[in-house]
Amino acid sequence: MTTHYALTGFQRDLLEAIAAVDDDPYGLALKDYLDERYADPINHSRLYQNLDQLTNDDLITREELDARTNVYTLTNAGTQLLQHQTETLAGLCDLPQPVVGGDPQ
Repeated sequence: MTTHYALTGFQRDLLEAIAAVDDDPYGLALKDYLDERYADPINHSRLYQNLDQLTNDDLITREELDARTNVYTLTNAGTQLLQHQTETLAGLCDLPQPVVGGDPQ
């Protein structure tokens, strides 16, 4: 299984973007999300090469929306990777741990 530390920072940011983008997280929507957070614009080659790598690593899936557009979603492994990182960061910052799949009481 791929670990958080085996990914580049950009790949980790892509996973976050896929989780954060409302509606269909397609390539240009992910680019827009990341462009708001990066000082320099994200070029298409960088974006799609990294989406391909995350697909190959089974962290995301790619499904065709139409003839020119693909939608990307997190796999269970991608979701678990993000959840693990969230729990790690929350623990380092003494923040409450997120409750996943259960009653918060």
